[in-house]
Amino acid sequence: MLDIPARRLARGASVGLGAAALVAASAVMPLGAAVAAEAGDEVTLLTFNDFHGALDAGDAFACTVVTEQGEHENSALLSAGDNVGGSAFVSAVANDEPTLDFLNALGVDASAIGNHEYDQGQDDLNGRISESADFPYIAANVFHEGTDDHAQTPYTIVDAGDVNVAVIGAVTTKTYGKVSPAMIEGLEIRDPVDSVNAAVEQLEGSGEEYDVIVASYHEGASGNAAPGEAPANSDPIFDKIVTETSAEVDAIFNGDSHQTYAYDAPVPGQDGEVRPIVQTGSSGANLGSVTLQLGDDDWDVVDSGTELIPTENTDPATCAGNDTYEKASTVVAEAVENAKEEGSVEVGTIADDITTSWDSTVAAYDEDGIRRTQAPVTDQANTKGDDRSRHSAAGDMLADSMTWWLENKGAEQDHEVIGWMNPGGIRAELWYDAAGADGDGVVTYAEANTMVPFGNTLNTGEVTGAQFVQMLEEQWQRDESGAPTSEFLAFSVSNNVEYTFDSTAGMDEHITSVRIDDEPIDLEGTYTIVTASFLFEGGDNMWTLSEAADVSDSGVLDRDAFVQYLDAHQNLEPDYSQRQLDLQILDAGEYDSAAGVDRDPVLRIGGLESLSLGAPRIETVVVDAGEYGSFEAPYEMVEDLGRAYGDVTLTDWLCVPEGTEVPLSITAIPDTGTDITFDIPSFTWTSGGAPDGCATDDGEDATPPPSDGGDSGDDSAQGGDDEGGDDQGDDSAQGGDDQGSDGQGEDSAQGGDDEGSDDQGEDSAQGGDDEGSDGQGEDSAQGGDQGNVPQDDGTVTPAVDDTTGGASTDGTTAGETPAGLARTGADVGPLAAVIGFLTLAGLGALGLRHRLMRR
Repeated sequence: MLDIPARRLARGASVGLGAAALVAASAVMPLGAAVAAEAGDEVTLLTFNDFHGALDAGDAFACTVVTEQGEHENSALLSAGDNVGGSAFVSAVANDEPTLDFLNALGVDASAIGNHEYDQGQDDLNGRISESADFPYIAANVFHEGTDDHAQTPYTIVDAGDVNVAVIGAVTTKTYGKVSPAMIEGLEIRDPVDSVNAAVEQLEGSGEEYDVIVASYHEGASGNAAPGEAPANSDPIFDKIVTETSAEVDAIFNGDSHQTYAYDAPVPGQDGEVRPIVQTGSSGANLGSVTLQLGDDDWDVVDSGTELIPTENTDPATCAGNDTYEKASTVVAEAVENAKEEGSVEVGTIADDITTSWDSTVAAYDEDGIRRTQAPVTDQANTKGDDRSRHSAAGDMLADSMTWWLENKGAEQDHEVIGWMNPGGIRAELWYDAAGADGDGVVTYAEANTMVPFGNTLNTGEVTGAQFVQMLEEQWQRDESGAPTSEFLAFSVSNNVEYTFDSTAGMDEHITSVRIDDEPIDLEGTYTIVTASFLFEGGDNMWTLSEAADVSDSGVLDRDAFVQYLDAHQNLEPDYSQRQLDLQILDAGEYDSAAGVDRDPVLRIGGLESLSLGAPRIETVVVDAGEYGSFEAPYEMVEDLGRAYGDVTLTDWLCVPEGTEVPLSITAIPDTGTDITFDIPSFTWTSGGAPDGCATDDGEDATPPPSDGGDSGDDSAQGGDDEGGDDQGDDSAQGGDDQGSDGQGEDSAQGGDDEGSDDQGEDSAQGGDDEGSDGQGEDSAQGGDQGNVPQDDGTVTPAVDDTTGGASTDGTTAGETPAGLARTGADVGPLAAVIGFLTLAGLGALGLRHRLMRR
């Protein structure tokens, strides 16, 4: 007799019932006879996710579905959420009702709830959406706040021919940041894996009849993968899904992150057993297919049974006459006709593509050094780069449109206006090539709507300068409890804002300088923010913005403001300039004439390149210090970091007179318009005299004489160091390090250097210098890992492209001094203080914490 688990022996008539409904249902619907699936029986599970009303791709998607269904006697069609919301115009113009009709026609059996199902509130999901759908929406991890009562049905059982499939749903906990808090008020979204596992136990104890269990998570990996391979990932929840989802679950389907992968992963606690993990991208681009076969004691994936099927390879004409296809296709045709007249109106023109950021998996530089797609674009409405960890030309344009509208069409403002655009709100690209008969460069109403489809109104509110700096910090995401996560969301700012950040710094310590209209930000001043209402409510974890004062709703949709902006800016060109830069101190620099140490400081500058389509490859970074010289370095790949940087050596910086603050202008070659100003202080002397090369015309040293030895007292406000064998004064609030004989060993995560008589230990991974007796020590690992790997505090730096970078024009490499910039004297080290900087009460220091050393 086969030892088959009890759950494998049950299949019957409880289709569509969740645990909460079982008792009531059994009173009127007795369970059917337990007729077990037999060894050798197969079932094919078809999955898709994040359809987002993509009816433009509807015919090809429908044909792919019915073709696969026709090839398998036992099959189920499942969604992992976000069927609606953030939708293509053809669906959005009718409030996504056509999409629900389309999915009904295809016979979708069940859907996990996605965050976008909550876009218009839980009442809309439980009312209009659920009533329009012929399939159940499920989520095991949504509860009424403060209780253990499920707010949504946790699971359902669907009939897949001769096999009953139990489907457990879960929605991402990131819903807290992706949906207006008002829309999910009173709901508690718990850990999806823990909730799915609890639902498995519920299911096993319920008496319901099923053969196979599927976990459909609206949650997924942060990266793509080739077929059969595990995806690159920096999100811990995906790791937990793979390794901790109950071994009773036979297949795991994902959504939300819009990535593509289909592979078999080990089943936890069962040596040699595997189960499929699948995500299909978005917008109907792929259909996932998993075929399981009942063996002697369990369901196993058949050979080549886990796959992604691209829908673009399907010819819809081959499905003509199929009843299911014809019903679905009719829905699409009616929706397209309904949207055609309103959507075809011209609202503006563009000179080239204006897009989101495209990472190296989907784009590359062509022979002319211009960023292009790796594959032809055949479906403009549903194709986009969508790298939300990089600032983009599309995001900057939308931020500019908000500021323009408020200043030209809205109420007069008393304060400087800042536009603020979240990357997740950009749902499409603006393509130059005509999609229809409208002509090249024409932007239609439908295209504008598809780019910003959520129907948020523009709100304004007032924040202090300090609050705005904290808003910039909140691009490094945190969860609902305030703990750092592994995600970075690149918010775009309007063109009157520029700032620098240190991507290796800790949470709430990244931002190092901010300028508004070419002036340093006033931390106590007031600024007006204009953005979507969703963000003022705390969406995308904008907690500081949710505390803005004098919030006012303009009543104008962000789409309508954008349409007016396009009309006023005909032949609009993409802006590839960067309004923010990653600036680190790679080498602190050191000068000690007695020890023969003479090392120049080096600034590491990144983020100069735009990853939007049409942007040029950056070859050189230029730092112009005015009368104190111009410095440049090749902008090229740092292989162990997976991104491009320019390491600029500040030769002759010792000659800058003490007390001087020098504005550095940072630009790029080719010129894309990037020009960010960053103020840096001079060296401060504590011993020795200036080298002869720094003498003034009258023969006097350009730098004042050193102070006497002994107790140095209170260090300067720019970050003086307490450097002796004992505590020699109060370190400044601008990043001074405790450098006495406290035996701290390892330098801080901010890169500060432990310089006293103690063992100076190993430098931190953030770029601090080991200033031991050899004067050099062991340098850090190039300033810390800045890819999609979490830092010690759980954060990650902005994701980057691995194809960017250019060759040096003079044959030098990153970190070398170009031949044309010869040193004119024995350069001093050391900069007395860190670059800049501001200290925010309650928000932490904003300056670079790397110390520029002196002896």
